[in-house]
Amino acid sequence: MKLILIVDDEQDYVNIMVQLLEPEGYKTLAAGTVKDALHLLEVVTPDMLIVDWNLPDRTGLELVKEVRAQKKFRKTRVIMNTIRDSESDQVAAYLEDADLYFTKPIKPEIFLGKIKKLLE
Repeated sequence: MKLILIVDDEQDYVNIMVQLLEPEGYKTLAAGTVKDALHLLEVVTPDMLIVDWNLPDRTGLELVKEVRAQKKFRKTRVIMNTIRDSESDQVAAYLEDADLYFTKPIKPEIFLGKIKKLLE
């Protein structure tokens, strides 16, 4: 079973993600801050991170940069999922090695299809 860590401070959105992912056979964990995510990442190596940009303590992009700097996460897929929709934000995410960039709200079928493809 593939493990997906959702990093988002909006609990309602986390719940939506869990309701979308778990019926598809994915195990989920959630963190509301970069600090909480980093603590979880000390003990688990998820197959995927779904990261919001705007988090209370630091940006999701900073988290992606830290994750990508660690060898144990080289195979971990990263999706930025945020309300920020500028081209410059998308370019910044891809330059930090995000695999995909989705703006909220997502289209569930497309989002799931991309996740399945990335985790093959």
